[in-house]
Amino acid sequence: MNREMRRVVADAESAARAGWSDQSLASLAESTRGLRCAAGDVERLLARPPADHGSREVVFTTDPLFHASVFALAEGERIPLHDHPGLDVITKVLRGRIRVRTYEWLDAESLLAIERGEVTLGEDDAALVLRKSPGTLHTITALDPTVFLDLFSPYYDEVERPCKYYAVGEPATGRPRDATVPDGIQLRVVSWEESRR
Repeated sequence: MNREMRRVVADAESAARAGWSDQSLASLAESTRGLRCAAGDVERLLARPPADHGSREVVFTTDPLFHASVFALAEGERIPLHDHPGLDVITKVLRGRIRVRTYEWLDAESLLAIERGEVTLGEDDAALVLRKSPGTLHTITALDPTVFLDLFSPYYDEVERPCKYYAVGEPATGRPRDATVPDGIQLRVVSWEESRR
């Protein structure tokens, strides 16, 4: 972690102690704009063995209020559809490119979501900000060998805010059509192993 990244992480952690406001979240996301890593760092990180969750991750700091880490993905690798329940997340590509497909809850209790589209992000792009409300689910696919920074506030809690993985089902049917509500997609919770298939 270079000096500028240490500064951004420290600022994000300090702000997390007070709770990320809309303004602090926007300011923190903007502060990541110039962050990069060298090609050698990508190679070094990709040489690491994957963690239990299947990705190569280097954790800088973690506690219930804040988490900062970098992920490294080889070209074609993906992080399956998952959620960030009650978390705000800033993701900044430091090297390479990723494709992020997002979904948003229509009704989390019945696992009904709507697809919000897909975006490709590279190191010259602004950070992606995923908000805790209404709740964003997403997949990440590396289009090149890629390293990205993730900042979370608060962080997952295995009891109250565990990370869950999902499979996409068919468009939801059998419910009354409401023109003010977009058609949803039925999701189902799956194990991490099943999500990787």
